[in-house]
Amino acid sequence: MDISPLNLRGQLRKAVPQGPAAEDDATLIATGSVYEVDSAAGLVRVGLRGGDVWLPAVAGRYSFGVLVRVLLDATSARPVAVLGTVNPAAPFVLGLVTAGPTAGVLTVTIEETSYDVPAPTGAYVVGESAWIALDDWGTPILAIGPNSSLDSGGSSGGGAPGGGGSTVPASATIGPQVTGTWRSAVSRWDSWNPGRYGLGSTPIYQGDNFGSGPLVGFAGYGDQIVNLGAVSIVDITMQAKKGADGLSASLVVQGSASGSRPGGAPSSSGDTAATGSIGSGKTGSLTFTAAMREAFRTGASKGLVAVGSDYGGFGGFGVPPSFVLQISYTKTA
Repeated sequence: MDISPLNLRGQLRKAVPQGPAAEDDATLIATGSVYEVDSAAGLVRVGLRGGDVWLPAVAGRYSFGVLVRVLLDATSARPVAVLGTVNPAAPFVLGLVTAGPTAGVLTVTIEETSYDVPAPTGAYVVGESAWIALDDWGTPILAIGPNSSLDSGGSSGGGAPGGGGSTVPASATIGPQVTGTWRSAVSRWDSWNPGRYGLGSTPIYQGDNFGSGPLVGFAGYGDQIVNLGAVSIVDITMQAKKGADGLSASLVVQGSASGSRPGGAPSSSGDTAATGSIGSGKTGSLTFTAAMREAFRTGASKGLVAVGSDYGGFGGFGVPPSFVLQISYTKTA
C-alpha cells in the first residue's frame, strides 16, 4: 500500500465530501424581497432572514418588493448573490406620451418618472399611451409603438390623458415597511419572542398563550398602495410564514388606518381575511375581501392587524414572502 503523503492526501480527498450532496442543493437558495436597486453597480439590497444586505446581482427587472432568489454559500450559508426574480417581469410596459416624437425621440412617463427614448416608427399622440421596451435592468430603452388598441374611438384631438379614460391591467408586489407585535401586558412593542422561530426581529403575533397576555400583530404599508393610483383593485393575496414553534395556527387579519406603527395598541375595523390552519414552519395564504381591497385603494386602510384568537407568530419585516402583498389592479392607460 502506498502511504506516501501525496497518495494519502488523494485518498482523503476522495473520502471526504467536497461540497453539499445533491439532496442538499435546494437549501442553497433562499427567497428575499427587493428593497433597493443600484443598476449601475449591479447591486440589489435584499431583505432576508429579518435583515437586509447589498448583494451583487445578475441583470433583472427588479423593483421594490419583488421576490428574488438568493444564492447561499455552501459552507457558511451566508447570502452571496441575487440570481434573479421569482416571477420574471415583462420586457415592456405602457408609458404615457408627454412630448414628441422630436428628432426620433419620444418623452414618456412611467411610474411618475420621465424618460426620453428612441422612437423609430409610430404615430404617437401626446396624452395617449405607448409600449416601451425595457433593458435587462428594467430601464426604458425604446418605444415599440403606440397603444392604439386602448385609444377611445373617434378621438381626433389626442383626447384626455390615458386614451380617453381607458384602463389597463397592472400588478404590484408590495412588502410591509414596518411590522411588530403589541403586548398589552407590558404596554410595549416587540417584547414577545423577537428573533425566534425564524420570524425576524419584529414578528407578528396574535392570540394569548404561555403567559404572553393578549398579543396584537401589525404590518404597515404606508402610502405604497394608494400611490399606485389604481382605478380598481381586482385582487390582493398574501402569504404568511408560521413560526417553527411546534404549533399550528390560523392567521386572521383586519385593515387598519395606520400605515406606520402607532405608539400604542394598533386599531382595526371592517372585514377580515383568514388563512386555513398553518403548520409549524409552514406558509399559508389568504385573499382580501372586496371591501378590504377598496379600503386599501382609497387609503382608508394602510396597514393590517392580526386579530385571530389562535396563538401564533408569523414572519415580519424582511422575512418574505410573509405579509408581502400581491396586487392585481387597473390603472388609467
